[in-house]
Amino acid sequence: MIEPNMKLLEAMRTEANRCYKRGDDEDGDALVTSIFDQLFPGLVEEAKRNPAIIYTLIIHSNTEKDEMKAHHYRSILKYLKDNGVKF
Repeated sequence: MIEPNMKLLEAMRTEANRCYKRGDDEDGDALVTSIFDQLFPGLVEEAKRNPAIIYTLIIHSNTEKDEMKAHHYRSILKYLKDNGVKF
């Protein structure tokens, strides 16, 4: 297994946050998708097998007081939906 380049992923996360702060959700979501593809290649399949993951993400995306964190949860949900996870 190839280890992810954590410095690159951190730079991508920082840039995604900057995108969200300036309202560029499309680029922010694209960066988050790339991060998840590299860090959690099995996330989609696990979410398909375990719907509790989806429920937890939905709860956090709706109750998180920090809007940036809530947006991150929504980005994860979008990533899962875009990759075939049924809600």
